[in-house]
Order: sequence, then C-alpha cells, then structure tokens
Amino acid sequence: MLYNIIVILLSVLLTALVAGNNLSAAVGTLIGSRILSKTGGVLIGIAGFSAGLLLQGNSLHGTAASLLPRSDPLIAYALIVALVIFGMATYFRVPLSLIMALVGTSVGISLKLGYTINIPLVLLIVGTWVLAPLLSISLAFLMNRQFIRTQPKDVWRFALSMKLALIAVSFVTAFTLGANTLGFIEQVSGLRGISVLYLVVGIAAGSVFLSKGVIKRVGQEMYLMRYTNAFVSLIVSSALVEGATLLGIPLSNTQTLTSSVFGTGLSYRNKLMEMRPFLITVATWVISPLAGLVLGLLV
Repeated sequence: MLYNIIVILLSVLLTALVAGNNLSAAVGTLIGSRILSKTGGVLIGIAGFSAGLLLQGNSLHGTAASLLPRSDPLIAYALIVALVIFGMATYFRVPLSLIMALVGTSVGISLKLGYTINIPLVLLIVGTWVLAPLLSISLAFLMNRQFIRTQPKDVWRFALSMKLALIAVSFVTAFTLGANTLGFIEQVSGLRGISVLYLVVGIAAGSVFLSKGVIKRVGQEMYLMRYTNAFVSLIVSSALVEGATLLGIPLSNTQTLTSSVFGTGLSYRNKLMEMRPFLITVATWVISPLAGLVLGLLV
C-alpha cells in the first residue's frame, strides 16, 4: 500500500514536470505571437495533454508491461531515477527526454533482476529513436521549402488561416505528448480507472506553475520562428509521435520537435544556423537512455 501511494505521488510529480516543461513547445508560438493570451494558450495545452492521456494513454500498455516487471517497489525506483535525470536536465536547461530515460531505466532493472526482455521490441524502439529525427528533419525541410516557394494571393487571409491552423496544430501537439509521454508514465505506473485523474491534476498544476519550457528556447537560438515555420515544425512532430503512439512505441516529442525545427531552418538557403544547441540536444538523446540503463542496473 505504501509503495502504491509513492508510485502515485511520483507519477503526478513527473507528469507535472513534463507538462510544465513542454507547454511552451506546444503553445509557445501562440502566446509569443499574441495569437492567444497566456491564459488561452495554457488552457489549450492543458486540454490537449489531458485529452491525449485519457483517450490514447493506454496505447503503450503492452510496451510498458514488456519493459518493466509489475512490482510497485521496482516501478517506484524507475520513476525516481527518471525524476532525478529529468530534474537535473531541467536545472541545467538541457532538453533531455524523460521517456528515453524511463525506457532505459526499465530495461536496466529487468536486466539486473534477470527478467526476460523483449529484444525485438527494444530494437524497434531504438530504431525508431534513430529514424524519427531523420524523418523529422527531411519532412520539415521539404514542407517548408514548399511554403517558401508558394506566394499567397491574399496575404491577410493567408495569415488568418495560419493563425487558425497554429491553434489547431498546437492542440494536436499537446495531445500527442499526452498520449505518448504522459501515457507511458501512466502505463509504467500501472494507474487505472479514477487514479488516472491524479495525472490530470498534475497536468494542470505543471502547466500553470512550471511552464518555462526548453524546446522553444532551442528553436529561437536556431532561427526566428515564423507562422509557417512553427506550423511545419509542429505538424511534422505531431504526425510522427501520433504514428508511434498508434504502434505502441514510446517516442519523445523533444526528438521530433527539435529535429523538425532544425529541418525547417535548413530549408532557408541564405540562413545561418547555430549548430551547437542542436548538437547538444542530440547528445542528450544518447545520454538519456544510457544514464537510465546504468542507474537501472544499480537497483
């Protein structure tokens, strides 16, 4: 019973941190460009996170069950490790992926305790982590090139259409994070029924009180975001994460969104880009699961 309470508390805390950390990635453009007020942007983020968690959060049930034994003490340890890694990354303002750290920790615990691991599943997850950023960069590059070549006949109507499209795609971005990352936390924790509402409380608290975010900062350091840039980056990222969710594969929005931002920036022939933020982010994609794996082996 004690461990069950600890698992719930850790899950709510992780959910709050993820929601707060990723809110600006989903709705930062809406708020920064004053398409919506801060309150409106936060409400869209909360609605998207919650809808994704409640409607598709169980999509990663099989994956979570395959990676980590169903034991409250072990689940609590995995969540603590993920919390420590994610907390350190947040402190140092590095866009580290919680979901990658949690997967690595789960695999490490299973290896340490001699549990059977679904090797094909692990290889599929790792392969997806490699392929998804490459797809994000390529698709964002091609889509934004098309936008650059297209000259709208009615500029004002086009701008209005882009504003409405950004509102929609921002909600979808929040939805996919809720379904995949927050859904994976839910499934690892083993929360069911009414207990899932605790995570919704965490989403609201994190979005309101912890919404600083790091992906928006990384994007701004690469190039100045425009409506079309933001739309392309968000739609590519959302599509890939949603596809992964439907396949039951944990995939970080940090990976897909940062990569799509980078790909969008590359589409400008005369645009200089700062490579250092992107390379630091790529390094964390390797460090996150490895750090989780090592700490999982210490259980």
